[in-house]
Amino acid sequence: MVLNSKLLMLIIPAVLITGIGASMMAGYWNTGSDRQPTRYQDDTLNPYDPQSISGSYSISEISTFFNIPTDVLYEAFNISNTFDPNIFKAKNLGSIYKPTEIEIGTEALQAFVALYNNLPYTLVDVYLPEGAIALVLNHNINLSDDQKTYLSTHSAHVIPLDVSKVTFSEEVTTSEFAVKGFTTIQEVIDAGLTKKEFEMISGVKVSYTNQTVKDFCIEKGLSFSEIKVALENAVNK
Repeated sequence: MVLNSKLLMLIIPAVLITGIGASMMAGYWNTGSDRQPTRYQDDTLNPYDPQSISGSYSISEISTFFNIPTDVLYEAFNISNTFDPNIFKAKNLGSIYKPTEIEIGTEALQAFVALYNNLPYTLVDVYLPEGAIALVLNHNINLSDDQKTYLSTHSAHVIPLDVSKVTFSEEVTTSEFAVKGFTTIQEVIDAGLTKKEFEMISGVKVSYTNQTVKDFCIEKGLSFSEIKVALENAVNK
């Protein structure tokens, strides 16, 4: 059968629109203008993975992707309502509290989102503000005993700074390398260490390098916070 040019003009756009629509629904099509968190690798889990929340995500984006009202996120982390949720980012959390030895930042947000929505998340070296813990305990009735015990021992008392004294400095390009919760072993190697040097620091042999340092530490029973500092010191020396 020969299709004339007019018929083709009608068929091709329809096919493209249908194909792109199906790809967007399946999560494969990306226009480049809208980013989305990654989904869990387990095929049985459809929700977005909170661990993919990076410091550049705004409160508004986190609220939209994980279906948590912005006022809940603000209450959990003692964020002043004067901050625009479209502008306030996860990385800004550390700038709104009085100095403390406990770091409240992007990983705390990841943990809160996971616990609040009862999503899989491995809790290691992460502290949450008292308000965040109270909200989780009241909202998520499916918390395990282990999770409740963890929260009872990883509570942080945060005191917000006066809003007039809060300043958000833009990220400055620097040679300093930092290991985050989503940093892979390969990224550490790319930053300057050899695989052998990584193994010497961790004391454990590396089987594959696309694993995150955090997951590697959990799997091998290592302290992520200690290995993190040791790797950063080695890379930045």
